[in-house]
Amino acid sequence: MMPRKLRNLSVLRLGGLALLTGAATGCPNDGPKHCDPDVPGTICTIIGSGENGYDRNADDEVLEALAAKMSLPQDTLSAPDGSVYVLDWNNHRLRRFADGELAWVAGRGELGGSLDDPANGDFNHPTNIIFDPSGEQIIMAAWHNSKIRVVDRSTGAVVDACGDGRRAYFGDGGDAMTAALDLPASIALDPQNRLVIMDQANQVLRMIDEAGDIQLLAGRCIIDAPAPGGPGPCAEGQVPVQCPGDATGESGKWTCGEPSETCSLPCTPGYAGDGGPATEMRMAQPFGQSASPAGRIAFDANGQLYFADTGNHLIRRIDTDGIVHRVAGTPPVDGLPQAGYEGEGGSALDAKLNFPVDLAFGDDGTLYFTDVYNHCVRAIDTDGTIHTVVGVCGEKGSEGDGGPPDEARLNLPFGIEWTPERLLVSDTGNNVIRSVRLD
Repeated sequence: MMPRKLRNLSVLRLGGLALLTGAATGCPNDGPKHCDPDVPGTICTIIGSGENGYDRNADDEVLEALAAKMSLPQDTLSAPDGSVYVLDWNNHRLRRFADGELAWVAGRGELGGSLDDPANGDFNHPTNIIFDPSGEQIIMAAWHNSKIRVVDRSTGAVVDACGDGRRAYFGDGGDAMTAALDLPASIALDPQNRLVIMDQANQVLRMIDEAGDIQLLAGRCIIDAPAPGGPGPCAEGQVPVQCPGDATGESGKWTCGEPSETCSLPCTPGYAGDGGPATEMRMAQPFGQSASPAGRIAFDANGQLYFADTGNHLIRRIDTDGIVHRVAGTPPVDGLPQAGYEGEGGSALDAKLNFPVDLAFGDDGTLYFTDVYNHCVRAIDTDGTIHTVVGVCGEKGSEGDGGPPDEARLNLPFGIEWTPERLLVSDTGNNVIRSVRLD
């Protein structure tokens, strides 16, 4: 069930590049090559001119999709009628593509909907969207709003579903509406239609139960004890203590230092827990004001929860018994994450990834994921073999429309969606959405 109650950044950094909100950066390319997205074995741009920005009066007009500007699109969501919803991330808007045209749905780019401005329906860098069980509403991870929001498909009206707008960690066991989140990056419905949230900067997964209360599902938010030169790991045998709560409930943070000195610090990324219970797991998701969106989640057909442990350059799985498993990527060595590009055609467990973010399952059980800093989309077959399906890993670019997808070039592809017969890739750094027919 859903919760009981559905109710000015000037510079942001993404992928190491400073991007001015709402303004074009660099020079636009020559625009996408017009091609037929229905031709098997090809990649084709379907939305976006490639220019970073926002068209004047675009909120009030329907635009030709291939001529429209976007700014770092993050995610797509395909409806049964063939339309596609797009999160135009750095324009803080939800848009709808249908019949070759792009229209505005919600969000006015005002960066609203925070604790100080709770009533308005504006977004602050929304990162992920899914349908609710009815299909009539779109649930949104409103990342910098520190909220989960719901958009009515027919009216565009926006209400809040979780989070009070603070970037903090409070409220497990209480009303989801008064809980505090910190960069909620991704959402998914579990087999019981309960909403699961990747609470990115808090380094945990949380779930809204049938009563509308928020519960800790997996992960631990531990603030490692301060040490000379910066935070360090808890001393051997040291047991973290819980930080003080507030009026909205207990704190979800635990510290190995003096609470009065450390509880205001962010949760420390880590790596632990493979082979053990999810409640003891630690992950490494980017945090802070300049963090990139990360850590998206997906359920497979058997109800197992997969997530990108982005900062550790891994994909991990929580099985239905609550045990954590590594699925792809090389684990940290001596505490250092192992980023890279290795393992093509071999076991995914021996491969190296570089900032995996989004996940999607094909109908045959293949797991597709965006290997963002490698500028490609890779796939893990059901036998655990990893291979590249879109882009040339390690080579950034924008070319390739009309040709084979594994010869094209991508630029920071953050989003991936499986639809019947095709993948939709949010080619974020190129400011376009591309369609890939793999057959």
